[in-house]
Amino acid sequence: MKRLTLVLLLITALFGAACSSRFEPAPVETLSTRIASTNNLTEISGDTYTVQAGDTLFAIAFYSGNTYRDLAKINNIPAPYNIQVGQTLRLTPAPPKNIANKNINVAKSAQKSTKVVVDPPSAQAYGGNKQAKARKKQTKRPANSIKADKIPWIWPATGENKIATVGSDGSNRGLDIKGRLGSEIVASASGKVVYAGNALKGYGNLIIIKHDDEYLSAYAHNDKILVGEQTYVEQGQKIATMGQSGASEVMLHFEIRKKGKSRDPFLYLPKE
Repeated sequence: MKRLTLVLLLITALFGAACSSRFEPAPVETLSTRIASTNNLTEISGDTYTVQAGDTLFAIAFYSGNTYRDLAKINNIPAPYNIQVGQTLRLTPAPPKNIANKNINVAKSAQKSTKVVVDPPSAQAYGGNKQAKARKKQTKRPANSIKADKIPWIWPATGENKIATVGSDGSNRGLDIKGRLGSEIVASASGKVVYAGNALKGYGNLIIIKHDDEYLSAYAHNDKILVGEQTYVEQGQKIATMGQSGASEVMLHFEIRKKGKSRDPFLYLPKE
């Protein structure tokens, strides 16, 4: 009897230990663009920027309207483009020394002069120099130059829902197009691929296309990237397939940025 009691107690103890040590998976948190856009800095302005914890050269370049290659060149940063907290980066090229010296000399000459001239008229501005005016008419704009406000944007993907994403400050953060895994993503406008990778937190597999000196477009959460950096793409060209890298569901997160500032894509894309 005693032996039976001991056996029962032993079984009860083992069962209790097994229950208390039962495996329970840890909660999984997914980082979507919507979450990232409300918690992270997404626009940088000014001529310089001081590196903060968690910054990467890729993010600073994107949020300031630059390409990471240009930013690395301006600041003499070699690959793999490591930066340090507290480091001050130039976001625009420094003016040439001869121009800076010329400006100093002009300022000194102005201080010595006692004659004050307020807004002297420009002969060319008022049609005084006919020869220069004729030359100006004959000058053709380069074929690859695009007037930013007249870029003929098209929709980069098709999907069931098209939702504007908004940051915690109320500013626009682009739009999400929810669609099917593997469906095609095309270039919304012609331009040069200046980034293709996944180094930007919250964007997953990302493509950035530079259209001119002001405008960039971004295509995030791709499944497969089909174009390489430093290649030119035509409007409508397939550049990726839709996925959910860095997102909680299958979608394309699309942004149009002008000088680093996110614009409302619905104001640029054609009405459906």
